[in-house]
Amino acid sequence: MKPFIIAKDLVHEYSRRDEDGNVTDIKRALDGIDMEVSAGDFIAVLGANGSGKSTFAKHLNALLTPTEGTLLVDGMDTSDHDNDLDVRCVAGMVFQNPDNQIISNVVEEDVGFGPENMGVPTEKIWERVEESLKNVGMYKYRKMSPNHLSGGQKQRVAIAGVMAMRPKCIILDEPTAMLDPVGRRAVIDTVTELNKKENITVILITHYMEEVTGADYVFVMNDGKVSMQGTPRQIFARSEELKEYRLTIPEVTKIALHLRKMGIELPKDILNEEELVKALIELKNF
Repeated sequence: MKPFIIAKDLVHEYSRRDEDGNVTDIKRALDGIDMEVSAGDFIAVLGANGSGKSTFAKHLNALLTPTEGTLLVDGMDTSDHDNDLDVRCVAGMVFQNPDNQIISNVVEEDVGFGPENMGVPTEKIWERVEESLKNVGMYKYRKMSPNHLSGGQKQRVAIAGVMAMRPKCIILDEPTAMLDPVGRRAVIDTVTELNKKENITVILITHYMEEVTGADYVFVMNDGKVSMQGTPRQIFARSEELKEYRLTIPEVTKIALHLRKMGIELPKDILNEEELVKALIELKNF
C-alpha cells in the first residue's frame, strides 16, 4: 500500500518584492522536507514559531505549491493545479481561528455548507450534518448561533464542517492556539476519537507538547527542516535536544526527570499523569 502523503525534497520559498515588483529577498520556509504518512496515522508536527510547520500544513491542502520537490496527497501531485479541488476534498483543513472558517449564523447550516458546495444531495447533506455534529459532541447545539459558543465549541463545529465533506485526512494547523486548557483538551480528545473510530488520518500542527502524547509519530521542525522524528516517547526522552529547538517537554515528563535527578529511578519517557502515578506506586511496592 502506498503512503497517503509523500513529501520528497519539498522546498518552499517566499519572495519579498519592492514597489516595482523586483525581488529583494527570498526566504526559504521549507528546506528539503522528506516525509511519509500512512492512511489512518495520527501524526504530530512540532515546531516553534518560524519553524515552517504552518507552511508545510498549507502544502498538504494545496493552498501552497512546492517551489522545488514534490508532494503527493492520496497519489495526487499538489504542483498540478488541476488537482486542487480533489486534494481539498480528501484532505480537509482546520485553521487556528475558527471564526475564519465559520460563515453561517446557525451551526447546522455552517456544517452543511461544504457538502452543499460539493453538490451532495440535500437529504444526504442533513445526514452528514447530524452524524458529524454527533461525532464532535455538538449535536445539541445545532440550532444555535456560533456567536453564542465558546472558542473550543466553535473549533469543534469547524471540525464537524470538515468531517461532513467526508475527507480521508484532517490537517489541523495550531487548532488550539486561541483556546484555554479545557478547550484545548476537548478539541484534541475529539480529533483523537475521530482518528481511532473513523480511521481518519490526522496531521496535527502544534507547539503544545501535551497535545502530541497520543500521536503515532512525531516530526520536529526547525528552520524549515525536519530535525527530529520518532514516537512521542522517543522524542520526549531527548529533552535537552528539544530545548535547542525552543520546545519543552510536557510538565509531567519534567517532573519525572526532576525526580530522576533526585535519585528516584523512573523512566525517562513518562507521557502522562497516569504513567507517573503507576511508576511511583510500583517503586513503593518494590
